[in-house]
Amino acid sequence: MENKEDGLIVQSLQTSELYQGPIPHPDILKKFGTVDPSYPERIMKMTEDNNQLEIRMRERNSMLGLLGQIFSFILGLTGFGLSTLFVLNGLEAGAIAAAIGGIAPIIVAALGNLRKQ
Repeated sequence: MENKEDGLIVQSLQTSELYQGPIPHPDILKKFGTVDPSYPERIMKMTEDNNQLEIRMRERNSMLGLLGQIFSFILGLTGFGLSTLFVLNGLEAGAIAAAIGGIAPIIVAALGNLRKQ
C-alpha cells in the first residue's frame, strides 16, 4: 500500500501456517510448558492413550466381523443339515423350511454388506 502524499511505502506481510496431527506442534507444546511444566507430558500421555484406544477398537471391530461370518456359516450349515435330515425322514415341508432357514442368514448378511458399500 502506498501513501503518495508522504512519499512513504507501507508494506504488510501476512503468513499463516497449518499444522495438523494427533499432537500439537512442538512450538505450541513449549508454550504450554511455560504455563505449567506438566502440560506437555500430560498432552503426550492423553495422545498415547487415545491411540491405544483406537487400536483396540479396530481390533475389536475386525473380530466382530469375523465372528459374524462364523455365526452365519454355522446357521447356514445347521439349516442345510436339518434339511438333509428331514428329506431322509420323508418330511418335505420341513426340509424346505430348513433350507430356507439355512439360506436366510447368508442372504441377510450379504444384503447388509451391500448396503455398507
